[in-house]
Amino acid sequence: MTKRWLLKGMIVMTLIALILSACAPAQPTATSEPAAAEEPTATSAPAAVEEPTATTAPAEDLPAWRKTDPYSAYPEKITLTLVKGGQENASLLPEGESLEDNRALKYIEDTLNIDVQFAWVVPSDSYSDKLNLTISSGDIPDAMIVSATQLQQLTEAGAIEDLTPYIEKYANADILENYNQTKGVALDAATIDGKIMGVPNVQPQADAPLMVWVRQDWLDKLGLKGPETVDDLEALAKAFMENDPDGNGVADTYGLTGTMNPVLVPSNLHGFDAIFNAYGAFPTLFYRNTEGKVVYGSVQPEAKEALARLAKMYQDGLIDPEFATKNTDKSNEIVVSGLGGIMIGPWWIPWWPLNDSVKNDPNANWQPFMLKDKNGEYTFSMGDYTYSYVVVKKGYANPEVVLKILNIQNDLSYGLNDAPQYYANFNEIWGLLFPIPFLIEQPYVVERMGREYQQAVDGSLDPATFSSAMKLEFEQIQKDMAAPRSDSANWATRMARLDAAMRLAGGYNEVRTDPAAGRIFPTDPNWPSLKKMEEEAFLQIITGAQPVDYFDTFVQQWNESGGTALLEKMNQ
Repeated sequence: MTKRWLLKGMIVMTLIALILSACAPAQPTATSEPAAAEEPTATSAPAAVEEPTATTAPAEDLPAWRKTDPYSAYPEKITLTLVKGGQENASLLPEGESLEDNRALKYIEDTLNIDVQFAWVVPSDSYSDKLNLTISSGDIPDAMIVSATQLQQLTEAGAIEDLTPYIEKYANADILENYNQTKGVALDAATIDGKIMGVPNVQPQADAPLMVWVRQDWLDKLGLKGPETVDDLEALAKAFMENDPDGNGVADTYGLTGTMNPVLVPSNLHGFDAIFNAYGAFPTLFYRNTEGKVVYGSVQPEAKEALARLAKMYQDGLIDPEFATKNTDKSNEIVVSGLGGIMIGPWWIPWWPLNDSVKNDPNANWQPFMLKDKNGEYTFSMGDYTYSYVVVKKGYANPEVVLKILNIQNDLSYGLNDAPQYYANFNEIWGLLFPIPFLIEQPYVVERMGREYQQAVDGSLDPATFSSAMKLEFEQIQKDMAAPRSDSANWATRMARLDAAMRLAGGYNEVRTDPAAGRIFPTDPNWPSLKKMEEEAFLQIITGAQPVDYFDTFVQQWNESGGTALLEKMNQ
């Protein structure tokens, strides 16, 4: 069955900020062939249809799916109290609808015979603070979305229900399969002392692996090839700076861009994460090594090797000399203005900021490449499979109701079980409509779509079988193939959905933070000072303010300032 898509890509990080602060990523594993799925996108939704009868039909007339545990209505109406952010965007909803009262919510309520109420609804930027105050007060709602840290705190306080008995029974087959495709990571992330204490989201790979995007027109002019290794990347940066690739006769082009965040998993535009990964270094991740022990990537010897290479590149003038003072927007200006021909970032950056580069210069032919590690393989730091959880207040009589709601939200999102499609702008407003704005997606959707688009280009797959949204994107891909870069939107879709996706489809290894470790370090009292110490040391070493051997001093200080104790706690 063809699925309809939820909004993702570049706005994933915005959604994280709206709901709650994200915690650490998941655990290291080598990736096999990516699983089949489809990728959300902000394309138009099917037109509205009449609302079907929900609980009013006699039980014998109900479709079979309505009689199963994941969808069965309660014989007597129950009440569920929730909390929500997003109030500032309420004007996007159709006239007469609100966050607390809309057709999607009513469909859910009627299907299950429940009454959803909201203890409070606030603007997005107030949600996190309001939720923290609510948790601190002890007067929590019946259910809510929390972070990994909050999950740990609420569990230790005995404030939430053990959901272990409900997951297998009440999650529908689609959601269970999404969990299965994470190879146990998602449910492990929600498991504390052997109990599943929250329903985990699944929203992997929105922003990783990080790729090296290079202007092919500059490569062609200089007779060069795209980079495969850090050595190649360094040589390329040098050539772009010294050999006038833009042909203006002025030495004004940059080698590598950068930002004040040299490492930022998983979505680091202009960061150096891919260079660290090529040295087998995974800074900022608490991952399990080959012996099964949790280690911290930022204090491993491989990180020193990568820092030494970056320090040399900076000293040689191959990295923007002002990178340590620039945010993403400032570094974007370099590539958008045509002064830079290399940018490190995720698969989706053709939509932003590279589309603006193409708008300004249709000759700007950006192409994606991936850097091999020292073993000749592709291995990357990855973000979480899971970063938020739905929890249920201790003592609430019907904990399974949150799973039933998530099942129906999944149906409304993807058109399953004949769920009504009410809204033309669904992808823009789904987070406002749903009582629990939560995504449980299938992993590796980017590669899946890329392969299908490539098959359609090759003629081995009929694009008529695509969903309406995929048809629109495939039309964009075809238009750009016919007239490359004549329309920046068509070009961006082709580069992201086809060229970059097919690079990823070639396969790569992953390293993710261990789920249990991800719950521990944010609550450690020493963590803020440890993190600041790391950030300062990395920037000082790269820029030459400290010698490379200062890394050893940093590691010793990090360990003595609580790092060793933190790792011991994680490994207990």
